[in-house]
Parts: sequence; C-alpha cells; structure tokens
Amino acid sequence: MTREELAGMKKPQLIEIAKSLGVKGTSKLTRDDLIEHILLLDPPFSANPNQEKEISQHLNNTLVGTEPFYVQPPLPDHLIGTTVAENREVQIPQDYNDTGIVLMVRDPYWLYTYWSVNRQTKDHLSALHGKWEDLPLALRVYDTTNVDFNGLNSNYYFDIYLNHYANNWYIHVGGPNRTFCVDLGFFQSDGNFYTIARSNTVTTPRDNVSDVIDEEWMVIEEDFKRLYRLAGGELGNSSAELVESLIKRLEREIGSGAVSSLASPVKFQPKERRFWLVLNTELIVYGATEPDAQVFIQNEPIKLRPDGTFSIRFALPDGTQTIPVTANSADGVDSITITPIVSKQTK
Repeated sequence: MTREELAGMKKPQLIEIAKSLGVKGTSKLTRDDLIEHILLLDPPFSANPNQEKEISQHLNNTLVGTEPFYVQPPLPDHLIGTTVAENREVQIPQDYNDTGIVLMVRDPYWLYTYWSVNRQTKDHLSALHGKWEDLPLALRVYDTTNVDFNGLNSNYYFDIYLNHYANNWYIHVGGPNRTFCVDLGFFQSDGNFYTIARSNTVTTPRDNVSDVIDEEWMVIEEDFKRLYRLAGGELGNSSAELVESLIKRLEREIGSGAVSSLASPVKFQPKERRFWLVLNTELIVYGATEPDAQVFIQNEPIKLRPDGTFSIRFALPDGTQTIPVTANSADGVDSITITPIVSKQTK
C-alpha cells in the first residue's frame, strides 16, 4: 500500500481502513493523519494476504464486510475492569443502532435535523428496493402550519438531496412562526418518495413583537380597581364611583390652593374654571419562553399562552420599580431570571 494509493481514497474509506488496523479516534483525524497512521502499520498489514485483499476491496469502493455504524471493540486484557475515567481510549458510540430522525429549531429561519438508520432497516430496504448505497436519499420538509398533518395535507413541501455519509443537516425554511416536520426517505424507481422515518413537529419562533391583542393584554375593571387601591385610592363598586373617587382625591391634593406635589400627576388650575387634567401611567411587561415552563413576576406565578408568550400590565407610580421575572424549565433543571428596573418621576 503506497502513499499515492491512499491519497486517491476518500476519507470514509481511509477511516474504515484505519479502524481495521486498530487506530483509535479515527473520526478526529484529518486525511493526512489517517494516511500516516495507515503507513505506519503498513508492514504488518501487507504481510497478511487477507487484510491486503480487504484493502483492495476498499480501493474498488466495495464495502464488503464493513459496518457504517459504530461497533465497540472488545477491551484489551489490561483494561478489563477499569472505569471510563481510567480508560481514556473508550469512545462514545457514534450511533445507537436505531432508525429515526429528530428535528430541532435553531432560530426563526433555520432548523437542524439529525438521523440514523440501523443495519436491519438497511438490509430490509436493500432486499426490497436494491442496494442501500444506491438508493437516492433525501429529506422532505413539510410546512404543517395550522394543519392536522397526515402525511399528505401539508401547506407545501420541498426536498433536499443527500449523500449516504450525511447524518445531520441545517435547513433554511425562511418562515418565522411556522410549523414543520421532516421525512427521511428516498425516491423509488417510479419517482414516488418512500419515507423511512418521520421527525417530530417544531414551530419556529416569531421574529418580531407579537401582534396578538387579546383579553390577556387588557386590564378589566376589577383588576384596575385593585391596582388603584394599591396605589392609595378609594373605590366604590362602579365605574362612575371610580371616576368620582379619583376627582375627590385630586381635589383633596389641591385643596390648599398650592401646586400639587411631585408625587401627584396633577397641575393646579384655578378651581372656579373647573378645568382639570388626569394623567396616569402603566407599564407593560411581556416576553416569551418554552410553553411548558413556569414563569414568576415579582414572585407571583403567571399564566403562559399556548405558544409560550406572556404579558402583564402594572400601575406605575413615581419612584423606582424592581420587577424580577423568573422562568423555570418544566423539569426543574434550568432557571433564568431577568430583572428590569424602571424609574418614574412626574413633574
């Protein structure tokens, strides 16, 4: 086996040869490193006619007797009984001999998917449709926004053609706030798409502030009364009484004939003209997190919308307001706290 012969081979072929020679950590080696390792082991390798024949098979792109998925080799005698921490040569499996595909969201415009197909599935498909390595693999990406998807009723779909060495892919969907799922499969000789595995469904996040305006953004009369009482107001049982109470409070504050204090949002005008101004301010806190998370604002739990968004309105008196917002993951492992500090001064 010469350097020129090895240089003409693809990296996956070099990896298979290096593995057959007992080289560890082949997935982390470059092509040049793989060639050097193989050349170092070449003398004993060439001395074995059977192994030399296996090299010839690799050169002819026939993967006879090889496995594309990781198989843990037996430990040497001196490593039997040692722990993973003690044995740095034990590798994490590259595959768990499953058939499936997983879809994840990267951002409003990109998805990420990874998959595996086990040997049993490959053998079954080869028996029915021809050699696995010759099947034209593809990902079919479905837009299933607002659809109870049954495999045939997506809004639209598009295909991404694959090579047999790929096991993950970034997918540009260009659709914020849209729902997608992905099929891993291949095109049959008649042009029909054969699904090997179907992913989970994901929804890309929106790329702007929510345009949803519903009752959760509104402060109903009872909530406003409660907030007004907390601010020091006195309320009756009706909207008319609410206004009357507000007017009485303002009259008390300016009853001395002086200009109102900085804490009051009212400027004094001559009483006989009956001209007056009422000004109040509110603060809206809104955000989004995982739909199954628990969110607390100022240590009080709040209800999330189905898409994980939330909003709440606060009365905003003069002074500095500290509003810690905490989100806890559903499994209790992760927790994030963001604390807005808002200052208001009325002149």
